Amino acid sequence: MEFTAEQGFLLGVASIFLIGVLGELIFKRTQIPDVIWLMIMGVFMGPVTGLVPRSFLEEVAPFFGAVTLVVVLFDGGIKLNITHLIKAAPRSGLIASVGFVGAVTVTALLTMIAHKVGILAEWGWIQALITGAIVGGASSVVIMPAIDQSDVDPDLANTVKLESALTDVFCVVGAMTLVGLQGSKAIDRGEVITTLVASFGMGLGIGVIGGVMWLVLGRLWDTTRHRYPMTLASLMVLYVITERMGGSAALGVLAAAVTLGNAPMLAKRLRLPEGAGLDWEVERFHEVVAFMVKSFFFAFIGLMLYPPWSLIGLGVLLAVGLILIRIPVIKLACRGEQWSAGRRALMTVSMPRGMAAGVLALVPWQVAQIPGTKELPIVIFACVFATIVFFAAGFPWAMQRIETENQDSKITAPAHPATNSEAFDSNAKLTNPSSNAAADRPVILHAEEHSRPSGSDSDLTDGQS
Repeated sequence: MEFTAEQGFLLGVASIFLIGVLGELIFKRTQIPDVIWLMIMGVFMGPVTGLVPRSFLEEVAPFFGAVTLVVVLFDGGIKLNITHLIKAAPRSGLIASVGFVGAVTVTALLTMIAHKVGILAEWGWIQALITGAIVGGASSVVIMPAIDQSDVDPDLANTVKLESALTDVFCVVGAMTLVGLQGSKAIDRGEVITTLVASFGMGLGIGVIGGVMWLVLGRLWDTTRHRYPMTLASLMVLYVITERMGGSAALGVLAAAVTLGNAPMLAKRLRLPEGAGLDWEVERFHEVVAFMVKSFFFAFIGLMLYPPWSLIGLGVLLAVGLILIRIPVIKLACRGEQWSAGRRALMTVSMPRGMAAGVLALVPWQVAQIPGTKELPIVIFACVFATIVFFAAGFPWAMQRIETENQDSKITAPAHPATNSEAFDSNAKLTNPSSNAAADRPVILHAEEHSRPSGSDSDLTDGQS
């Protein structure tokens, strides 16, 4: 029985959503990331069966990529709580910076070797550095759900999640900046620095101003069903305005998103009316939109994994290089930290690439027509696929090691004699019977603590809703 084009399209969309939901349910039981099933389904629908032709994907990719980039930047920006950023920034910032530089270096060297052996044509150091920036950081879209649903201590969880959020930013800003420099043909060192400063300053300034204006004018659409669509529309307009004015559009959207994500704190300082910013219902709505975009995009990555096999093999090789460089990066960045082998193993495997890399892979050719980058998405998508497979295998293993270490520490923990303060507390209880009653009385949580939506108490996002 044959289906019409419309029927096939509807069945395809339904399949993507169904696999996305089933993937999340499977993840809760197995800790295998949900996105891997979406990519496998994409491979089946594209390269294996040919149900979705590559020509169609190449036509829709520019529009789909632009919308996805705005959603990725918004999602990453609202998760960057400034207070937590200041507290966890030294460690997470060090891991993110060292990891990004290491990943860019390894990727650039491997792609230059691939050029020497004839796999990549019309290739130079600028293309190599752009590729390194694209795959330079871990994906918060893949890592954060895995960490949130696992039994990881808050300190380690905050470090891993903040690192992934920061490297998303590094990838987007770094890759877009290099593409912009190549497009502007800036050769002189002074000209390059001037272009960078102007682009960053313009993007940051427009983004912050746009975010503050949203906080002030947001009261005009003070209903949940209007606030999120207006927010998304505003960010898209902001992206276009920033780009047209010569600024970094990615940095502009990111700055606006960080401003919105930290609205409660900024509203107090700016003496804005209470309620400015994103409430939890808006964030819930964003989660639904992010789920839909994520489902489509990871299926899109699988759909685009067409031969040549040499490019797919190069992508897998890049993934191996990123995995190997991650080991010394974690050892160097965590020097002096009293973390167990299991916790270091978790940080080592927390390096899957994802939506940011996938979106940025489309930019060099579609935005600047940089020579040699037309087939770059195949390399990047293969790298993303391979790193997610590694994470799918490594994350449950690392969690098992942590669980074993926790059990061993409980068994081997020595019993300590009572300290002076403990003895004092014991005497106080003997002389004050009411203290014993209070200590034995069960703790009763207030109802409002349970009524708060579960999604609003994330370590990186609390205080934003």
